[in-house]
Amino acid sequence: MRERNSIDDDSNDEPNSEPVEDRRLPPEIGGNLKSLLGTDDRPETFGECIDALAVTFGDDWPPDVTDLCHDDEGHHRAETETDTYRFVCVLDAVLLPFLTDSTVEVRSEGPRTGTTVTSHVSQAGIETDPEDAVLSFGVAPVDPSAEPTPELTYETMCPYIHAFPDRDAYEGWSESVDAPTTPLPLSDGFALARAMVRA
Repeated sequence: MRERNSIDDDSNDEPNSEPVEDRRLPPEIGGNLKSLLGTDDRPETFGECIDALAVTFGDDWPPDVTDLCHDDEGHHRAETETDTYRFVCVLDAVLLPFLTDSTVEVRSEGPRTGTTVTSHVSQAGIETDPEDAVLSFGVAPVDPSAEPTPELTYETMCPYIHAFPDRDAYEGWSESVDAPTTPLPLSDGFALARAMVRA
């Protein structure tokens, strides 16, 4: 029987007045981030994760559009008035308004079901259909002796950051993957992207 990889924190995908940066990371995810980014301490919150990314990549953080995880077969299609992109990771699509100063329409296909979540994203906020859409956040294990690079970071994180229409769809996917993951409301994914740009 496959080990369960979803972190059972039922509060994570419920509306929460606490800033997403202050929300605690599951220890398994924090431990994998520590190995990936070579930090002295395990990141305990999403904010500490963002800070660690900023420190690790220095002048290359935050990324610009060309640095994002583009893939012609990516599950996440993002359209501005002038350009269309496809990404492995839904956070890259949600980052676009902050990197291009454009409003973005995002269509995310679930990696198992193919069910589509649609998002309308601007710097002011995000509207999702369905409204209770869920974001997955995960980090695969990595050899702690590996040099932290943007490429390794994308390989380790991007395949585990997707949009799902609801918690059940997320759970079905999370049981099939080889990394610990945790769910968040997709609206928190917007707050996370905004915090990444401000880091």
